[in-house]
Amino acid sequence: MVEVLSKTGLVAMGKVAIRTRERRVVIRPYRGLLLMQTLRWSDEIRDPGDLAHLVPAVPLSDRERRLAEVLVKEMIGVDDSVDHDGYAHALEQLVDAVASGDEPAEPPTPESAVDLMTALRQSVDEARAARHPTKADRQGK
Repeated sequence: MVEVLSKTGLVAMGKVAIRTRERRVVIRPYRGLLLMQTLRWSDEIRDPGDLAHLVPAVPLSDRERRLAEVLVKEMIGVDDSVDHDGYAHALEQLVDAVASGDEPAEPPTPESAVDLMTALRQSVDEARAARHPTKADRQGK
């Protein structure tokens, strides 16, 4: 099955029982194994109705759109093993602090609005650095 799915580029659909519910799943090849990912049933997805009016229309300049396209292209194939769940980590620290009787740390304050162009440029630079390390980085300097 792994070989056939890998060769054809297709995924399999299925159903699995977890606890007392059946879930739809997608089964796809991943590093020589089968990876199963649960999906939601259509009745579990809320219709957004007319919520679109709540999202402000922010026009993008051609430059912003091009930079976003570059970012998407640079992010393809980036190693995501360094990513982590920051929320889960902060929650674990909070639970540990409370369990040991320590005073929990103050939660971080939310950042102010981020300039889109600055954020896109920074993301592109980080993605490029991850995909194309400098000679010094490759030598461990």
